[in-house]
Amino acid sequence: MPADRTPANARRGVLVLGFLMSVITYLDRVCISVAAPAISKELGLSDMQMGYVFSVFVLAYAIFEIPSGWLGDKMGQRKMLLRIVGSWSVFTVLTGGAWNCAMLLATRFVFGAAEAGAFPTLSRALARVFAPGERARANGVMWMGARVGGVIAPAVAAALIARIGWRATFVVFGSVGFLWCAAFWRWYQDAPEDGLSRAAAAPWGQIFSNGTLWALCGTYFCSAYGFWFFVTWLPTFLVREYGLTLQRSGLYASLPLASGALGCLAGGLLSDWLAPLTGSLKWARRAIGIGGFTLAAIGFAVATTVRDPLVLVLCLTLAAGAHDFTVPVAWASVVDIGGRF
Repeated sequence: MPADRTPANARRGVLVLGFLMSVITYLDRVCISVAAPAISKELGLSDMQMGYVFSVFVLAYAIFEIPSGWLGDKMGQRKMLLRIVGSWSVFTVLTGGAWNCAMLLATRFVFGAAEAGAFPTLSRALARVFAPGERARANGVMWMGARVGGVIAPAVAAALIARIGWRATFVVFGSVGFLWCAAFWRWYQDAPEDGLSRAAAAPWGQIFSNGTLWALCGTYFCSAYGFWFFVTWLPTFLVREYGLTLQRSGLYASLPLASGALGCLAGGLLSDWLAPLTGSLKWARRAIGIGGFTLAAIGFAVATTVRDPLVLVLCLTLAAGAHDFTVPVAWASVVDIGGRF
């Protein structure tokens, strides 16, 4: 840990590391969507089997999200994030070694379990160094990193798959996470007050009886339902339905995520700007959520009526940008409610 670090540098360092972790997370997640046609062909998988491969990751991620978030409070962010990023990097590499559907399903399930808790724990780390009026923009930067990873991944994965094959591509992508672990281990230290969180019992009764939290869960369910198409089936859909090349489908698939990156940053900045202007943190969060989801619904609806692939992707780009406008606000709201838990 650098001895001459100032508070401002510490804040910037945590934000940069959080941004990079988010980039790597989506490099690893989106890679499999680009590799799906090659994986299906080599392993002889049907669309239904490939759908199970996509879904089993998310299933494990959902099952282990709350336990992993609890462990992040109990163990501290440093140990937890090192475990999470190190583990998911291992299973990214192992994805490239799958020899049949069962092996691929098992690997992706454990991958999802290993990655669960990454963003809750990182949000807790950001909450330590950013005040409530700054948390939406900090979460906006974090989620912008996730979308930047999604933008980079399709083009990079398509180029690597064409050159070295899908198996070696997963090895390359997984190795990036180990470099992040080395940087994070050197820079980040848990705060002394985190020991209080580890000693105190989690107030599960208050958590599960909080109406605002359940409303946010419903919001995020709707959010994820639309978003996961972008990081799973979109490249395959463009190849099969419109006859695009793998490289062009990768380029088109990156556009909604690029729009999402801008949306994440803009939503966080605007929410924190509105809070002192309106005098209400609640309405600074709500206004972003209502506006973003309205525009996203319009974008998705129009996309169902068009036949040109470029127009289709532009509609989805509008939907993704508007949708991601709301993401940093949702995460900042969770931190507002949960405090040190």
